[in-house]
Amino acid sequence: MSSFSITQGRNIKIKGAADKRIVDVVLPKTVALVIDDLRGITSKVLVNPGDIVKAGTALVMDKNHEDIKLVAPVAGKVLSVNRGEKRVLMNIVIETAAAQESVLFARYEPADLSQLSREAVMKQLFKGGLWPCLRQRPFSKIANPKDKPKSVFIHAMNTEPLAADVDFVLEGCQDEFQAGVDVIRKLTDGKIHLCIDPAAKSKALTQAKGVEIHTFTGAHPAGNVGTHIHCVDPVNKGELVWFIEAQDVLRVAKLFLKGIHTAERIVAVTGEGVQKRIYVKTVAGAPIAGLLEGSDLQKSRCISGSILTGRNVGKDGFLGFYDSQITLIPEGGTREFLGWLSPGFNRYTFSNTYISSFLGRKESSLDTDTHGAHRAIVMGYLYDDFVALDVMTFFLVRAIIVGDVEEAVSLGILECDEEDFALCSFACPSKTDVGSYIRQGLNLVESEG
Repeated sequence: MSSFSITQGRNIKIKGAADKRIVDVVLPKTVALVIDDLRGITSKVLVNPGDIVKAGTALVMDKNHEDIKLVAPVAGKVLSVNRGEKRVLMNIVIETAAAQESVLFARYEPADLSQLSREAVMKQLFKGGLWPCLRQRPFSKIANPKDKPKSVFIHAMNTEPLAADVDFVLEGCQDEFQAGVDVIRKLTDGKIHLCIDPAAKSKALTQAKGVEIHTFTGAHPAGNVGTHIHCVDPVNKGELVWFIEAQDVLRVAKLFLKGIHTAERIVAVTGEGVQKRIYVKTVAGAPIAGLLEGSDLQKSRCISGSILTGRNVGKDGFLGFYDSQITLIPEGGTREFLGWLSPGFNRYTFSNTYISSFLGRKESSLDTDTHGAHRAIVMGYLYDDFVALDVMTFFLVRAIIVGDVEEAVSLGILECDEEDFALCSFACPSKTDVGSYIRQGLNLVESEG
């Protein structure tokens, strides 16, 4: 076991943490296969509205890798296939059936998992629709099955604001988690790295076998998978690593042990605007409104994920493919008379600009206001205080803006993802979305080969 202490970053303490109790909710009337947040897939739809499907029925195929399929999270009838700009596939909505049926896949005993070949594991993951749970660095896209990673990371901690406590979620799941780990070990000749909080108590994490356990302390982004990869097994040019979320390891285990696809997910329902702040056991793609029952959705922003890296999905949206958190915060937009003269008793600040920074409050209230307009970057040196990676953020952003691919690569963009720079966007006095520039640079590097 190795331990790392992250000195950069900052924890954003806001109101609305979920109580640590898990509530089972009734299967929603509609569930969506959310596709627009998946990278590295060129979608070909395999179903039409009106088709009857089982849980595990293939709905979408990747045109570039036909083995990779996205499957129905529940059984029911396909209601709609929704597309966005330039006919980009957004989601497929399914009306859930009263009686749930599943496509049956191969089943294995726990003792047999260690005897499986890499090809057998990949074939089962393809058919069961769980291959997209594996992502790669660089580019944070769905893993290319033609590649073999030098290592695989299991992301089992999170330091984002109000994030779900992975240790709490995995309590009592030791056997299933270990089975999932045994399967994932077949995908690489390298090591499996399990990154956890040093305060973790769940046996699933602390007593996992066949993995190297690493603990991370410090403020956010100590819990980012990018931080873990950078500290444990950095990505150099020509190399790649894969990573997977801890809850998806359980889904992998159920696919192999029970022979069924499950979209089950425990989600933290958080935020100042939430009426019932709890953990709910639901399915990926569940409608946001159903999980926020009793909350005022008209004056709030519904975010699938955290305030730093989540997406505004609206009150009619669905839980994202990889998300285990919903956040509801006030919309803002109310102008304050002579606000620039206010001492700022209730304003959140990373600096000592307002009196609130001296009051020592444990939790603050945040809305969606940016408190200023976009302007030129004038204090780029601040960025490095909020990034745990060994990169010069300002110079990297500058190289991306001018399209200098070689300079961006030399400055370490292959190790980066926009989530690693979310704090920079939050704290930037110039209101610059640093993360979007990082994604722009990654897309440019990938397109240039």
